[in-house]
Amino acid sequence: MIEDTPLRSIVAEEKIKLILLGNGAVGKTSMATRYTKNRFIPKYKPSLGVDFLAKRIQLEHKVLKVMVFDTGGQEFISTLRKRYYHGAAGAIVVFDMCARDSFEGLNKWINELQKEIPGVHTVIVANKSDLFDQRTVTTEEGKAYAEANNSEYHETSALTGENVEKIFQIFVNRLLDSSNN
Repeated sequence: MIEDTPLRSIVAEEKIKLILLGNGAVGKTSMATRYTKNRFIPKYKPSLGVDFLAKRIQLEHKVLKVMVFDTGGQEFISTLRKRYYHGAAGAIVVFDMCARDSFEGLNKWINELQKEIPGVHTVIVANKSDLFDQRTVTTEEGKAYAEANNSEYHETSALTGENVEKIFQIFVNRLLDSSNN
């Protein structure tokens, strides 16, 4: 005898692609790892090319797959890196608040980003807030830069996890808001 069983509700999976950009050693890989795996890897190993990490989030009636493309900051891979911009719903441009040269390098990343995917939603992130006493870029400078580039500004620590989830949640919320309208 076959038992009658109720049909399970079908759960749809939606995807969102995010790109991490910035100079080498600013903490892009650490942020991506903290967000997707809730881990911090203390040993620095530069990304050579583009690394892909993902996190699934269960929402009310769907599953959201957040796809994080962690790009290497080295100039010699710029052609490879640009191939991964297509289809991105947003970009997180990271600098190290303790390394002024990484802040001064933001123009390169913003220009490249706007050339490849004009108008994409962008968040500027000052990473390594756990080293606050060693900072060389002030919050005011970061906010002013972000405002001048029509971006949001936030400070994070991949080491402690401070505000990392919040950065990615900005893009998830934007996706949810747009699908509800």
